[in-house]
Amino acid sequence: MCFFRNAQGQEARDEARRRLQGLIARHPERPWLTLVLGHMELHSEPVLAEASYRRAALAFRSQGDAEGEVMAGINLRAALGLRGQTEEAHQWVLRVGEVARASGNPWLEVRALILEAAELSDLGQDLGRARRLLKRAEGLAFPDGTDGLKKQLLVPLATVSVNLGRFDEALDVYGRLAELAERTKDANTEARVRFALANLAWRRLDERPNAKGRSALLRLGREALMASERAGSKVLETMSLRLVAELLGDGPEERSEAEDALGRCIDIARETGMTERRITCLWTRAERRAAVDSAAAWRDVDEGLALAAEHDNPLYLASVWRTRATVAFRTRPLPEALGHAERALDAVEVLRQWQRDASSQAELFSNWASDYHRLAGRTLEAGETSAVPPREALERAFAVSERLRARTLFEALVASRALPAQEEPPEQREARDGVLRSLSVIQRGLLDPALSASERTRLLGELQELERRERELRPAARHAELPFASLTATEQRLGEEEALLVFLAGSDHDVQGERAGGAWVMAVTRKGTHAYRIPDRARLRPAVALLSGLIERRDGSEVAPAAALYAQLLAPVLRDLPPKVSRLLLVPDGPLHDLPFAALREHADGPPLMARYELARVPSASLLHYWREQPAKPPEGEALVLADPDRGGTLQGTQVAFARGGMFLETANLGALPEARREGRTVSEALEDTDVKPRLLIGTEASEQALKQSRWDAVRILHVAAHAVVDVESPERSALVLAPGAAGEDGLLQPREIAELRLRDALVVLSSCRGASGALLAGEGVLSLARAFFESGARAVVASLWPMRDAEAAELLERYYRHLAEGQSAASALREAQREAWEDGEPAAMWAGLGVMGDAALVPVRPAARGLGRSVLVGGAVGTGLLALGLWGLGMRRARRKRGSGQA
Repeated sequence: MCFFRNAQGQEARDEARRRLQGLIARHPERPWLTLVLGHMELHSEPVLAEASYRRAALAFRSQGDAEGEVMAGINLRAALGLRGQTEEAHQWVLRVGEVARASGNPWLEVRALILEAAELSDLGQDLGRARRLLKRAEGLAFPDGTDGLKKQLLVPLATVSVNLGRFDEALDVYGRLAELAERTKDANTEARVRFALANLAWRRLDERPNAKGRSALLRLGREALMASERAGSKVLETMSLRLVAELLGDGPEERSEAEDALGRCIDIARETGMTERRITCLWTRAERRAAVDSAAAWRDVDEGLALAAEHDNPLYLASVWRTRATVAFRTRPLPEALGHAERALDAVEVLRQWQRDASSQAELFSNWASDYHRLAGRTLEAGETSAVPPREALERAFAVSERLRARTLFEALVASRALPAQEEPPEQREARDGVLRSLSVIQRGLLDPALSASERTRLLGELQELERRERELRPAARHAELPFASLTATEQRLGEEEALLVFLAGSDHDVQGERAGGAWVMAVTRKGTHAYRIPDRARLRPAVALLSGLIERRDGSEVAPAAALYAQLLAPVLRDLPPKVSRLLLVPDGPLHDLPFAALREHADGPPLMARYELARVPSASLLHYWREQPAKPPEGEALVLADPDRGGTLQGTQVAFARGGMFLETANLGALPEARREGRTVSEALEDTDVKPRLLIGTEASEQALKQSRWDAVRILHVAAHAVVDVESPERSALVLAPGAAGEDGLLQPREIAELRLRDALVVLSSCRGASGALLAGEGVLSLARAFFESGARAVVASLWPMRDAEAAELLERYYRHLAEGQSAASALREAQREAWEDGEPAAMWAGLGVMGDAALVPVRPAARGLGRSVLVGGAVGTGLLALGLWGLGMRRARRKRGSGQA
């Protein structure tokens, strides 16, 4: 390998090749020489490298050298992949895995894992599995693996992270790769890192476009190009040429430079047989040519599409179809361009279906959300100018919006009802149960406050591996045909008192300055539908953050920003609504997922929105229809109430917590919630005289074991007054913190366990920290604990966007259940509770974060018919006590109003 390490420039590489060829001629029995020759040829002449790697692999096989055949096979697969020879490349993936496993050499098995993952990544197939394979390999390769093994691992791991939208993770991986490159004096890896960091910055800028960022990116792109030329890597040179061309502007000189760069890129790719690089440069050139030479742009598009179809790569097919839509928007009439864009989304959804598990589907899909925003927005623009009939434009934009939203959740719910239960092999179920038991043991260990830093790191590593194994052992996601709601059907199914407000928080322009569809709200009622422009995502994000921050101050300073957001998002919509509308069903998008709509107001000194309307959030119109089409369950059965779980000394000390919250690693320090106990009793008392009978579990009885063993077919309400931990980086570690209840439980009720509870159309109330918040994926929405309960079958969830103070949560929920017990709907009861709190002078921080998600019209409780005997017996007592109770209540209301005015 000293030949390869010293051959870092073109001249040195040519000299090393001549010497190697001489050695190979004298020692044909040493295939390692041929393997190294392939290394030197790969980046400049992939066709020659392919031949060298094949000769080496076959020679190693004939000699029975497993390590040599694995190494040669891995590199041969890479060379074949560059040239689009996917079928032969796959056969070598299988062969390498077979040889590695038969060898018994753990390092070869690690390389086989990396190879399998790299193939999935390169073809855009099941990126979730690719990442799990690579994370497993990472645990084996670090810290004792060779530098070469670590590089082989980190390159595809970073690529998969980017393609799944895990940009922070990718940045960390590239940093580690850069350290390796510097330590080993590897110019090729250094060039790869430079390109990757520039490309990653480009992807991030696409989320938040700005002109200054683009000029800085162009500098990074030029540096990456120079590094690739120094390293003599034709692969990286083509990638860098394309990036520079994408970043150049539209002036005459920059157009000429971009045309030259892309011409070089295509020529190099054609000469070296790198089909995929040729496709990417063709689609970039097509987009640039569209403004100056329409015919040439379409020739490039057609050539790229033909190459992508020939090699059957779903990732590249989707990308070329996206380019076809972009060129159409620049060169064809708008109605025709919209048709091309709709066909591009079909290609994106084929790519989505290649992902085996729901989480990787959602992560990959989030990278394409801007395409849906662009198409929906441009369609609405076409309706404004009558390029498309206005009603048709509304229907088509609505359909695009529905295809974007909460797809994995919708698919899971439809499949659970429409498809037969999946038969899980007993051995697979047994293996998964064993992994789940091990997960509980590890997590219990992590809750030990006395754990040393080194031991915590070790246990977190074990936890990561167990999580990977558990995901591998889950039954594959089932796919059913999705009955997306049409606009006409949605209008017909809404009640006359309802309006569905569908937000599309796109961008006005993309990073290249092209129109990106903008941001809109569609107001849907029985009377019809109208669309309104709103500020784009880049302007909404800081405005929403400012409002939330001011609400936290509890001094009333949020009213002016609340009125400003009302004017920008709702004022024209609400003016045009039919007079009978009293309930707003909100379908948020992007930063609006974090917006406390209840706190918005028409004027700074006016009443908040919730004083005028019932409010509820729904993931999509299709999911709303799905819930309402299910046979209604009678409002009777059981209310399971868990309050202030006591972990039996596993929590640190006996301190009292004043807020319901906490981070994962601080769970052991969470305190007791005495007000939650009062809340639990109050909830139970409120439901006593209804047909939904409470079962109250407090302290050690409020356990994970008790929850899992409940009869879910009878449960109409699940109320949890407890701490919750929200892990934005690893959403599946988020949890409701309960008592364990059994030796095999850890007391952390996590999304994978919640999804198996099999709630049926129940109301879930999470009186805990941030039950409605979590990691945000474009399109799919917030990966919150509330979402996990929807997956388990809940019909409505009441949860908070931010941590609630213990006493305030108890007080607000006390009001809520009083109205719920009267037979009000989930949304109506919350509106009344919030209105009362506001009238009493409570700060918005106390009531604005709590919201209903799902079916706002759900009525889970029916007051019981009271018997005459009981009324007579208690009538006197009630009559005597009413005056005293009323005077006490009046005093309490005045006291609260006084306290609230002091905070405002």
